[in-house]
Amino acid sequence: MRRHYQTPWITRMWYPSLIWNIPSQDSIYLTFDDGPTPEVTEWVLDQLNQADAKATFFCLGKQMEEHPEIGRKIISQGHQVGNHTYSHLKGWKTKDARYLEDVRLGEEVMKEVGVGNNLFRPPYGRIKKSQISRLDRQIIMWSHLSWDFDPNLNVSESIARLKQARPGSILVFHDSQKSFKNLKAILPEILAHFQAKGFKFEAIF
Repeated sequence: MRRHYQTPWITRMWYPSLIWNIPSQDSIYLTFDDGPTPEVTEWVLDQLNQADAKATFFCLGKQMEEHPEIGRKIISQGHQVGNHTYSHLKGWKTKDARYLEDVRLGEEVMKEVGVGNNLFRPPYGRIKKSQISRLDRQIIMWSHLSWDFDPNLNVSESIARLKQARPGSILVFHDSQKSFKNLKAILPEILAHFQAKGFKFEAIF
């Protein structure tokens, strides 16, 4: 299977209103989807703290509902939290009304733990234009995907491709149990690589 580590240009052209990168001279934007997850998210937070790095966590409402203390820990350490829907629906396969309700439910949970921004990332990056037009949100996509969720991933290839990121790039990881083995191999390498090059790691606001 051919993996697209970088978002194809034609995809970005099809969705020009979405955010694929952030203009910057010296910052990389790390993002983590699908948490918060006990042990995994806390490990990520420790790695980020050691690297003096800030990141953005796109959390599922159902996960935040189960683990609000981890959500509050993310916020207290200066990271950003965005909405990733409540139950991880695929926008392409879901009727608009149901999809938008799932987004709203996710947002309600986020507000309960103190999240008050309008950042949103669609699960799988799959969202219909009709859904986009009805969401008053900053929809954050990505420039580089780690594929850490793939049990057959060639970790060395993933690291090499992620190291091609440039200032303003948005990188996607997952703080889930499914991704944890690959994440433990990839994230420290990426943090060390870009730190050595003098880059900063910033949260998205």
